[in-house]
Amino acid sequence: MRVAVLGGTGNIGIGLSLRLAIAGYDVIVGSRDIQKAKTKVEEYKELLKSKGYRVTIDYAENKEASRLCDLAILAIPFKHAYSLVEDLKNILEEKIVISPIVPMKKNGKSFIYDPPPEGSAAEKIASILENSYVVSAFHTIPAKRFADLDSEFYWDVPICGDDGDAKKTVFKIINNIDGLRPLDAGPLSSSRLVESLTPLLINLSLRNNLRDLSIRFV
Repeated sequence: MRVAVLGGTGNIGIGLSLRLAIAGYDVIVGSRDIQKAKTKVEEYKELLKSKGYRVTIDYAENKEASRLCDLAILAIPFKHAYSLVEDLKNILEEKIVISPIVPMKKNGKSFIYDPPPEGSAAEKIASILENSYVVSAFHTIPAKRFADLDSEFYWDVPICGDDGDAKKTVFKIINNIDGLRPLDAGPLSSSRLVESLTPLLINLSLRNNLRDLSIRFV
């Protein structure tokens, strides 16, 4: 399966690109800046080679990556998410699109969840990508630790979506990443509950001098 990580050069995109490649997927790192994507992929290949992995990982501009892929992950900053999917909605038709997008804003020293009128970022994206299969996941993954290939972790990943087959595909992908356990969190409308966990985790980290918080249900 060809997986496009749109925004695969930064934040959560780095870890997703590396760990999906290790899991055996043909990864396409997408970016607005093709030269940046090329440079980062060269770095990824060197890092993975140094760890003994032989993988398939390539790069492209976001639009081309979306055209080439079977499944796309929106690993992009929230402020660019809606405009990007508007630009790509025709290209992403009939494809699975994973949204880890979290709409939030700073409020004093804390962060608060700031969803759109649709109820969640995932629902807003689904309203734009009417002919795609939108599934939300990866909201609670700490990006820096996820990108550290020497780090071991045991995290749960709640998944929300309305299409059963699309959710099964995302379940399989997450199951293939060491240290992650996918959990069915219900329909896409439940994304508002999962997305709101991200500012909670950030606030807990800031107020208690903790790092790389995620979730595990026991």
